[in-house]
Amino acid sequence: MKKILVLLAITALFLSCNSTTTDTLNFVIKPSEINEKPALEVTLSFVPSDSTATVLLFQDQGWGQENLHNLVHNLRIEEGANEIIQKKEKDHYVIKHEASSEKITISYTLLQDTEGKLNTEKAIRPIINEDYFHIYSHNFFMLPKSVIDQTGDSFNVVIEWQEFPESYALQNSFGGGIAQQIGPISEAEFHSAVFVGGDFRIYEKTIEGNKVVFATRGEWEAFNDNDIVNVLESTLKAQRDFWEDHSQEYYLVSMIPTIQEQGYSFHGTGLTNSFSTTVSNNEFVEIEGLVYLFNHELQHNWTGKVIENANEEEQYWFSEGFTEYYTFRNIAANGIYELDEAYFVEKLNENVKNLVSSPVLAAPNSEINYENFWSSYDYSKLPYFRGSVFAFILDMKIRQESNGEKSLDDLMLRIKEDAVSKGIKLDHDYFLETTNEFLSNDITPFFETHIVEGKPFDLESIYSEFGLEYNASSEVFDLGFSFDDDRKFVAAVDEGSQAFDAGIREGDKVVKLSYMRDHRKEAEFTVLRDGKEMNIKYFPVNQANIPQLLPFESNLQKLGF
Repeated sequence: MKKILVLLAITALFLSCNSTTTDTLNFVIKPSEINEKPALEVTLSFVPSDSTATVLLFQDQGWGQENLHNLVHNLRIEEGANEIIQKKEKDHYVIKHEASSEKITISYTLLQDTEGKLNTEKAIRPIINEDYFHIYSHNFFMLPKSVIDQTGDSFNVVIEWQEFPESYALQNSFGGGIAQQIGPISEAEFHSAVFVGGDFRIYEKTIEGNKVVFATRGEWEAFNDNDIVNVLESTLKAQRDFWEDHSQEYYLVSMIPTIQEQGYSFHGTGLTNSFSTTVSNNEFVEIEGLVYLFNHELQHNWTGKVIENANEEEQYWFSEGFTEYYTFRNIAANGIYELDEAYFVEKLNENVKNLVSSPVLAAPNSEINYENFWSSYDYSKLPYFRGSVFAFILDMKIRQESNGEKSLDDLMLRIKEDAVSKGIKLDHDYFLETTNEFLSNDITPFFETHIVEGKPFDLESIYSEFGLEYNASSEVFDLGFSFDDDRKFVAAVDEGSQAFDAGIREGDKVVKLSYMRDHRKEAEFTVLRDGKEMNIKYFPVNQANIPQLLPFESNLQKLGF
């Protein structure tokens, strides 16, 4: 009898929340189809302001994607409005209605707009098929701007999932189940979430009383689910211990397989209460790479979420670079997947090589903007490489000046505390002022020279200053030739390269290619020359004057291990 009463009370509570109020957005989601293709029908009800028009926020561009309005079909008025006008170029729709309208209800249907095999690029857009759906909320939910404005960007959301099969797993950044109440929440938090449903396998763990959920699907070739669940659990515990923060009551990690015939790739996106990842499902996937991915993305709970950039791309050297540095440190310091200090040295050396050999090595920080970051691999990786090397240098400076009593850890915890208690967003002035409290000499000139202006670090002098032992040169990735603008032909070949020795020549048409940006992995090309196809293999390696730290005990002690 008590169980029945509790169930009735919960149902009554949900129904009361589900009534349309001025601070609540009510969504009903149902499976649907368009021309026999699986789709999702979304119905939104809300109380408008007393104006005669309501703006519905729904991005047409985001995350490097365009034409997101193409996902929306059968947009229609169900109640309380007269007309809907699309404002595609301004990322919204406009609803025309009477000033006296007490409630507006609209419906629309979302249809996947990509075809063929699923790859990383396609997975950014909504996936809706017979087996499952995987959608980021900015491509899913229209939000009336008037409700956001009236509530001071702190509104409530009620979601009902109707007519889905009982076996259909439903999980998202805010929990699971067929009925959800979310909020109060901001537009940025709600639109930075992932929603999945279908044939997902759901695993639940509890860390310090907080729930962690792992949702995955497909048959993985190179590992099993338990391997990933264990890495996830150990990573979250280690990071939350470091940040002295076990406040997150719920966290979701979703992982879906993509298709890639040669090599492997993975991509992760940090979100509200969650992160989502895609991984190519083949025998080339190395679980060590997934250990890195999990640690990097989960680190963004703090460097990127709790500690926010004041100007997004301008501080990517911090939110991506310092995240990168602490990814290596966290894995090594906690022995995650049995990786140790040698792993830290290896990954730091790898980032040094990637930085020094980058075609945009000396680009100023101002060139790491939205357009370059999303359109250029070299620009998108530059803040990772440059920022992680800077984090290492700063860590060593603090350790050296404090005789090992303090480190970058102390500075990071201070920045996190200021973000939580004072609401401070990280900009250059705040970072420099706070960092200088941990140093005897002003770091500003060094920061301006190497982070703002982009001048390369003199690493040999820096290593010598810290008394670190290193090799003066190393093997680096070097493809040995350049493509034309369309990446269809060989534009030029370095005659001293492995590519030239293997037979690649200027003017060759590249018919097929398979390579990774790793000098230890063999590159394979099929080129067409004078009407004849040739298969060419070689290791894309060259020797360069790039210093590399040695994993000696004396170095490890100075590095804080």
